[in-house]
Amino acid sequence: MNWLRDDPLLQLPTDWTPEQALAVYDWLTEISAVVWRYYETPMRDLLEREPERRDSAQHDLFGFDDPIPF
Repeated sequence: MNWLRDDPLLQLPTDWTPEQALAVYDWLTEISAVVWRYYETPMRDLLEREPERRDSAQHDLFGFDDPIPF
């Protein structure tokens, strides 16, 4: 069995059928929705207290006065 190793902590098999991959994707989507429904308020509170958890890299690509490159 081959494994996708882009992330050393998460390894996915590379021999899934499209149906298997879709089933996993659907299951993870449902799990995410259930976790969000149950923990939405505490997770929002945590995110508000920890701004470093947000992906701020996109905001720092260009300085405030830099010209737009396109």
